Amino acid sequence: MTLWSGRFTEGPSKILWDYTADQIDRRLLLDDIFGSLAQAKMLGHVGLVTPKESETLVEGLRGIEADALVGNFEFFDSDEDVHSAVERRLIELIGPLGGKLHTGRSRNDQIALDIRLYLGRMGDERIEQLRALAIVMV
Repeated sequence: MTLWSGRFTEGPSKILWDYTADQIDRRLLLDDIFGSLAQAKMLGHVGLVTPKESETLVEGLRGIEADALVGNFEFFDSDEDVHSAVERRLIELIGPLGGKLHTGRSRNDQIALDIRLYLGRMGDERIEQLRALAIVMV
């Protein structure tokens, strides 16, 4: 699923796709899911989706999270980035409602949050690694 797929009759050339679809952001999978969980709850809280729709979005995202935690989340070559991969899978699980997840949320907001969550998570991991190293050195 791409952001532009409804606007063009054919896909991009292989060179353009390889340049555009960077797989490095796949490390943000859990962070994207956590941010999306907050988004799904907020949408229900402010009434942009019904409480039942919010609950369905959260349930779908929890399923994706479970797959991600055990390494079973499958990225497709057609996934432009981690965000489109999560949205694709959510729509597979819960249907068209999954397309409402990004209501009121820009792509820039999404990546900024994902990177902040990722850096916090990685910072915590590095601190633990440094503690373990210090214990070994002592």
